[in-house]
Amino acid sequence: MTSEERIKALEEEFQQAKEDIRQILMDIRTYLMEAQSPIPNDLERAEARAEASAKAADDKGGKA
Repeated sequence: MTSEERIKALEEEFQQAKEDIRQILMDIRTYLMEAQSPIPNDLERAEARAEASAKAADDKGGKA
């Protein structure tokens, strides 16, 4: 393998690593933005609905 081929291979490997790191940083950014947002995300809404449904079912069961 010549020096030019090795350099080319390293450049390609570096580019892939750079893209992977960029994606990880974007994932971290998204997570932090969702965690700090005052607006509930979809998961929190689903959990709140499930809790409300369970509470409503418990209330109906106790009154019957």
